[in-house]
Amino acid sequence: MTMPRTSDALIAELVDGLEPVRPLRFGEGLLLALAAAGVTAAVVLGSVGLRQDLVAGLVDPMHLIATGLYLGLSLAATVTVLIMGRPQVGSDHSGWRWAAAMAGLLPLTGVIVAAGRGASVFSAESLAVGQECLEIGIGSSLLVFTMLVLWLRRGAPTAPDRAGLVAGIASGAFGVFTFSLHCPANDIVHIGIWHSAVVLAMGLAGRTLVPRLIKW
Repeated sequence: MTMPRTSDALIAELVDGLEPVRPLRFGEGLLLALAAAGVTAAVVLGSVGLRQDLVAGLVDPMHLIATGLYLGLSLAATVTVLIMGRPQVGSDHSGWRWAAAMAGLLPLTGVIVAAGRGASVFSAESLAVGQECLEIGIGSSLLVFTMLVLWLRRGAPTAPDRAGLVAGIASGAFGVFTFSLHCPANDIVHIGIWHSAVVLAMGLAGRTLVPRLIKW
């Protein structure tokens, strides 16, 4: 006859072989994200350099507004991802949406203006410049994206698909911000379409890939 196990024995059996896990700390995650962003900015700007007007101490209003919106979106979305990796009762994950709504005015305005200009906005030269921005913007997003994915893998996000989407948006917005410090274009059509395409592409990549990478 099998003797019933005591609660202490059952608990000991359940925890046998488990190892303590270092808790995620928001401050640590934020420092890692900022470090990844700093390294990216140093590499990109060290390779291609700053815009000539910034070097001369001049600021274009359209450029200032656009880069500010992308930076704000990147920071807001990054903070949201860090919180998603440490789920708690009552956590608010909606703050990044306000920044996204503000930045969303850029592609909306770009499409409206492009429609008014007609086919000239799709000239071979504009497409080549746009493709360059898209490619380098995505490349500038990868280090921050990798860091955020590793953070989510260490944590326990309750909605991996949403966390992946926000991680992609955060890294894409930072990639655009970084390369915008070099890109000489001030045209709202270029900024609204091609720069925003980086954020969209990274958001879709995060939404698709991250749920497959998170297991807990």
